[in-house]
Amino acid sequence: MNRVPAVFAVLLVLPVSVFGQDSTAKGNATPFRKGQWAAQFQAGTAFGSLGFIKFRSPTRALVLDLRIEGSHSEAILTDSSGGRRFGGLESEAFTQVRFGWRRYRGDGTAAKVVSHYSFGALAGFEHHVGAARGGSSRSNGGTAGVFGDVGGTYLLTSRFGIGALATAAVSYRTVVSKSSFGTASRDWSIGGSALNASLVATVYF
Repeated sequence: MNRVPAVFAVLLVLPVSVFGQDSTAKGNATPFRKGQWAAQFQAGTAFGSLGFIKFRSPTRALVLDLRIEGSHSEAILTDSSGGRRFGGLESEAFTQVRFGWRRYRGDGTAAKVVSHYSFGALAGFEHHVGAARGGSSRSNGGTAGVFGDVGGTYLLTSRFGIGALATAAVSYRTVVSKSSFGTASRDWSIGGSALNASLVATVYF
């Protein structure tokens, strides 16, 4: 069990060590090929995502990442006579799309370890509904921004690799809210996220 944090830490250090190598000594080559596709599954402490990678060359690729989250809960109240009545509900959904460019670095076509970094744009949509016996509220929001990440992958086989990714983002968010009482509001904010670490599994086709 104690090996998991150590492996995670090593995977995060991979990009630093590989990018720091003398590129003129070994050159920059990877096992990937132009036109190749890959599917990337990412799992973090607060999110999960599915991504697709399209290689434009052995060291360059386009990345499309999709994140979807949602939840729904309801409260049913029971009075002293045993009767049951509606107490309230909360429902929310969130989706975000990220599109960017990725650069890879390795020490040969037979390399088992490759590092990479990406940058690009993101856009998202969120929806929230809340209701109780006294009324209800609804809000819709949108997000737009930029992101960057750095990571490393260990190729267990030519078709499958595991690794780690550290991501940071800056985004603009706006939310419009309405209630059953006739009130409405519009809020906006600009924020960013520090480096969020996640584990990544990649399948190459």
